[in-house]
Amino acid sequence: MSFLNKVVLVTGAGSGIGQAVSLQFAKYTARLSLVDKDEENLKKTGALCQKLIRAKVLTTVAELREEEDIKKAVANTKAEFGRIDIVVNCAGIYRPTSIFDSNLVELFDDVMATNLRSVVFLINCVANDLVETKGNIINITGEMRSLGAFKGIAYQTTIAALEHFTTSIALELAPKGVRVNSISPGVVKTNILDNAGVNSEESEAFWSKASSAPLNKLVKTEDIAEFVTFLASDKARAMTGSTYSIDAGLGLSRHL
Repeated sequence: MSFLNKVVLVTGAGSGIGQAVSLQFAKYTARLSLVDKDEENLKKTGALCQKLIRAKVLTTVAELREEEDIKKAVANTKAEFGRIDIVVNCAGIYRPTSIFDSNLVELFDDVMATNLRSVVFLINCVANDLVETKGNIINITGEMRSLGAFKGIAYQTTIAALEHFTTSIALELAPKGVRVNSISPGVVKTNILDNAGVNSEESEAFWSKASSAPLNKLVKTEDIAEFVTFLASDKARAMTGSTYSIDAGLGLSRHL
């Protein structure tokens, strides 16, 4: 499998799943445009990818809640590479939210802006480019809803919405030769809870509970990255409009 001369734009590339996805595409010689709001981590990912492909890796520091930053990331990519073939949306945040929170709407808007609105706007910006290249889109959603998360109504709502959005645009873009899929990871041990201010004791309890999935393991970022590259490749040319779970069996409880 090779992505030689394919231009891949990855959001949330500075850490976690986004970093693993970036490295996986680098192994397959893709031309990379990496986006993240954390400049230090983004530089680290860019350097690691550059060692693998021995070619320039474009990095753009961007706050995805800001439309101008998204426009900048797209413009930088097109200026550097002249095209966009694949978009992988990995950026996401979690905020503890309860229906009883006095600032619920503020927190809800923050999560929605990052996890959903930014994806909608980015794809709106690159849709014509992807039609031109017959490219594809992969959205990373999540399976934390199977555990109820920590007061996670905002996060869980964005997951459901993003999966429906994936299906909706897949239907519209399929006749134009563009595929759209999403991946629903199991609980992947990243820095998402730390970034949300969840204390270490609660975090460890959460990871412990997650590891009790039927396969008795946590999903690794590399597991997600390997499937992303498969979905983005010609081997998945007949696959569009679906959400694929990689969750060590965690979601099976929904079917019992």
